[in-house]
Amino acid sequence: MKKKLGVAIIGCGMIAKSHAEAVINDGRAELIAAAYGTNLHKGQEFAEKFGIPRIVGDYHELLGDPAIDAVCICSPSSLHAECAVDFASHGVHILCEKPLDVTKEKMTAMIDAAKKNDVVLGCVFPNRTIPTLQKAKAILESNELGAMRIVEFQYRGYRSPVYFTSSKWKGTKQYDGGGALMNQGIHGVDLMLYLTGDVASVCADVDTLGRDIEVEDTASALLRFKNGAKGVLMGTTLSHVPEPSPEGDSLRIECERGTIVYANGKTTLYRNRKEDEFDIEVIPLDEPDANCTNSGSAPENINMEAHQLIVSNFISASFGEEEIMIPADSARRAVDLVLTIYESSKEGKWLPVHYE
Repeated sequence: MKKKLGVAIIGCGMIAKSHAEAVINDGRAELIAAAYGTNLHKGQEFAEKFGIPRIVGDYHELLGDPAIDAVCICSPSSLHAECAVDFASHGVHILCEKPLDVTKEKMTAMIDAAKKNDVVLGCVFPNRTIPTLQKAKAILESNELGAMRIVEFQYRGYRSPVYFTSSKWKGTKQYDGGGALMNQGIHGVDLMLYLTGDVASVCADVDTLGRDIEVEDTASALLRFKNGAKGVLMGTTLSHVPEPSPEGDSLRIECERGTIVYANGKTTLYRNRKEDEFDIEVIPLDEPDANCTNSGSAPENINMEAHQLIVSNFISASFGEEEIMIPADSARRAVDLVLTIYESSKEGKWLPVHYE
């Protein structure tokens, strides 16, 4: 019988629970250890709930443990790279929560360390696992709809003042790296790039309008895509009518012969049947009874089906049985774009987006 994959979880917060559940549900891995950071009580509760035999405060105590084959990093965003580099140097496979990290230099360091030590490095972007969005991607890449022309992306979520004061790191520049785009809206930014391809340049306006935090609660940007399309992006955590979708996102992609719309957690194809007339065929890409997880105002509402797919794929990739579903090289591109949006807002001008 094949040995189970030994998994450690770094961070014992809300999202770590989803990783722990997915590891247990998969059946091919076992939870060996967890690191709780600074909250001993939370760490003890986490270990007890999931039957984890070893719990430590500092993840460095776990480095070199021969029982640990893989690690799920669920710590604050700006701490991802340091942890990933350390575990990669010990030959441990890594699944990192979004965003990969919050600076270009840190993301490059963790990617280089994974390649140098021949370990898996994946990231968590559940939208990429949704079958209807995969269908939309295939339609767009087939050129069935012709040239892409206009892209409209919105992230509308709500985070209360208490959400930010409930943690030492939420809403801070040092640990969060950013706000409505880097932390909450990063799922939708990644989805947009997954479907449209890369943005070439941006002109942005980023601000903090309604919360006492160090990072943005509102952002907007004009986009020029490498494929020639034009676009607009908006993100906020101040909406009293959050988008009812898994990550609070909506996306409209207008093409030469039709449109893809992702809204209210559903994906629809609008196809023009006649070249010179307005004759639209509406084609829902979801099954009629498909359910939608709504986390626009409730981040604890996790799409566990998608999370399970990502964690199970990571386990398979760690065994060498599959390619990682969301590789770090791809996952970093959303952060590269958001960082350029921040810089464009700061400088008040159009800036090119450089993807490492």
